[in-house]
Amino acid sequence: MIKKTLFCVALLAAALVTANAKVTKEYQRPSLHLVLLTADAEAAEGTLIITDEEILNGVQEAWTSYDFPALYNEFTIPFVRKDVGAAKGSIMEVLAEYGKPGALDGLDAGGLSSILAMLDGKEYRDTLRKSIKECENEIAHQLIRKWWSISDAGEVSDTLLFKLACYSATQNQANASAETVLGAQVSLFNELADATMANTFVAFSKVDFYSSEPIAAFTKNVMLKIGEVAGTSTLTDIAAIATYEKMKQGYTAFTNALLYKLQWNDSIANEFYKIWTDASHIDMAKFNAMEFHLDFVGGTNSKATCIPKKADKGKEVSHMVQKTIHRALNNQFAKMQNAYEEFRPMVPVLGIDAKGGIIADMGTKEGIKVGDSFRLYEPFVNEKGITKYKYVGIVKVVKWQGEQFVNGVWDNENIDNAASADLEGVNVEAIGTHLSKFKNATPSMFVKKGKK
Repeated sequence: MIKKTLFCVALLAAALVTANAKVTKEYQRPSLHLVLLTADAEAAEGTLIITDEEILNGVQEAWTSYDFPALYNEFTIPFVRKDVGAAKGSIMEVLAEYGKPGALDGLDAGGLSSILAMLDGKEYRDTLRKSIKECENEIAHQLIRKWWSISDAGEVSDTLLFKLACYSATQNQANASAETVLGAQVSLFNELADATMANTFVAFSKVDFYSSEPIAAFTKNVMLKIGEVAGTSTLTDIAAIATYEKMKQGYTAFTNALLYKLQWNDSIANEFYKIWTDASHIDMAKFNAMEFHLDFVGGTNSKATCIPKKADKGKEVSHMVQKTIHRALNNQFAKMQNAYEEFRPMVPVLGIDAKGGIIADMGTKEGIKVGDSFRLYEPFVNEKGITKYKYVGIVKVVKWQGEQFVNGVWDNENIDNAASADLEGVNVEAIGTHLSKFKNATPSMFVKKGKK
């Protein structure tokens, strides 16, 4: 990779000093941008479309009021919304096509089962990927522009990239001589910068809010038809009715999510550095002509159902809508972390509890449950002066009683990330999830969720 020269030296040294002042508090973590996908509801011919103005307002407000996922760097760029056109393959379209009287007649058991499978959203996510392909170059350009703070005139600043890339550097680099800064430290920064940019994710979310009953009724009808065709009506009828009773209450928020990662490697970086015209400018015409891409990581769906309770009485309907959608989005990010290891952040250990167990900065918002396993890591500095993490063992979430705990897990659903707060004088036993004991564990360590 081409090395920068004098323009980066002062900023690098200052960033290293700043980073090392927080060496036990800050940690390398993924950067994340969120994009909302919107579709043409009219393509569903009115099926399931909610016309209640208050509910519609709640759906719109839910996305904008959603708290950014904890433990990620908030990396917002101008591209925040994408219209994906007709809702091809969505729940709305499935019901519009197959929810009419007689629409299921003539289908065999395999065809009926495939309709049920469509309700999980996989086919819809395949459709959404085609729309995302249209805008990935634009989004990737904006991500790179933000990392390097590139102006319309081609001016470049490294400040943001230094700030995040140098979290993993040590005080040794800040104390080095000028010769070292111009040599090894710039090389070190290049390595850290590449790793930081490559750790940039974009999560696309399609959020829908439905009355639960029509979906429950449709699911029941398909299951009854499967039993009729397969000759298993007695058993299938019981399961279908039970499913209907379980699903029919209240409203359901449903999200389809697709996770992408900025494509950045030595080859791309070298092409990018070729368009620099001097130490602090790039050729914008060449930059705009370059092709940048997002790599598809995977997709998932999630849902949350809201059944109005006494506590919701007297509150605006939009409150219920937002609460349900926020819960579905929390479930979405928790499922993506479970499914994709590279998307799992390193979570700092906040302290050791009275029983000798580990307290970590995570909770209900991250979908943590009692019994979940986590890998425990101890930071160390390698021969290049970069902080790395040594795996030392497995710990599990244990049940803990307290006012701020739900089913034994810290309830952080509606509060800020504790690791970013001033913990002096705070009882950490009340603000973190408790894990099992581990010999010689310290607050300098980190945990990362293991594979299910």
